[in-house]
Amino acid sequence: MMTYAEMTNLLQYNDNYESKIFMPNEIFEDLKKNIDNASHIAFAYSYIYFITWAYRYAKYGTVNELIDQKFIKKILGYNENYKKLDYLIKQNGILEQIGYIRTEKDFPLSYSYDKIDGLQFQYIDDFKEFRAYIKMLNVPKNYKIKFPIKAFYRYPDNEEMQKEYDDGYVDGTFFYVDNTHLIPFEVFLFCMTNNDLSCTGFYLYAFLRCMNQIYGEYRISLETLEGKTAIKGRTLDKYLDSLKKYNMIHCKVEDFVVGLGKGEKMPNTYFINEPTNFTNIAKQYQKRKVMSVYTYYKQLEEKQKLAMQIEEQMSMLQNKN
Repeated sequence: MMTYAEMTNLLQYNDNYESKIFMPNEIFEDLKKNIDNASHIAFAYSYIYFITWAYRYAKYGTVNELIDQKFIKKILGYNENYKKLDYLIKQNGILEQIGYIRTEKDFPLSYSYDKIDGLQFQYIDDFKEFRAYIKMLNVPKNYKIKFPIKAFYRYPDNEEMQKEYDDGYVDGTFFYVDNTHLIPFEVFLFCMTNNDLSCTGFYLYAFLRCMNQIYGEYRISLETLEGKTAIKGRTLDKYLDSLKKYNMIHCKVEDFVVGLGKGEKMPNTYFINEPTNFTNIAKQYQKRKVMSVYTYYKQLEEKQKLAMQIEEQMSMLQNKN
């Protein structure tokens, strides 16, 4: 696995203006509905995120290696010859079938942005007359890239919208950020250069960040979190532990009460941290306590008594005044 510095250098990453990527909120449900394996869902999310970033910042013209499927697998922590994920990313594969990526020959070599014209891309086809420059890029004749559909067209399956798209209208995440979640590229770099995190850690953080951006603090039981992410049991515990110990998230922990009814259990509350707060050294964090039902109700009774005493004292003070 590459170090953070090595990956930053390989991708020619400029943290001044190449950090922001907005992802569509519906991606979590879309992937979960169409992919059965949780680790494959995490890979698919990470893959879509990376090709979206590479396209947005025209990395095909700046990265010294060819950004092909093998390269992307390597970035995502997999052996470049690993085949079991190809059903997701190949031409006419799952991600193409559900309208998230498309195989294309043309790709951006640079981009520009201003308040009048907005975001504009300059494509390799625009440079065909500059033969020496094209030759210098050393692009194979049959080279193709994966076009991030949702970055341009938010509703690719909508027939009415398709007419608008054919006329040049764009409403994707590069242009409108309604119903999206922002994932800084530093998060991606941090996860892909840490064996304890990788794609699954990145995907889980992205989900929690999305929920935090929608709700603020995000209270959810582990059982419900399993259902929403498809990450099960011990695997979910493992990656939540990693997110916490590297300070990517923090959690308001509720005690685990053995024998307490399901409806009475209090779920934990999750908060995401920004990349500047992440730590490379695993740290200790508060873990939930385990107690009996008897102890729980005894403590609850004491809290209620204390609350009543405070209320009585406040009432007495008000009466005196």
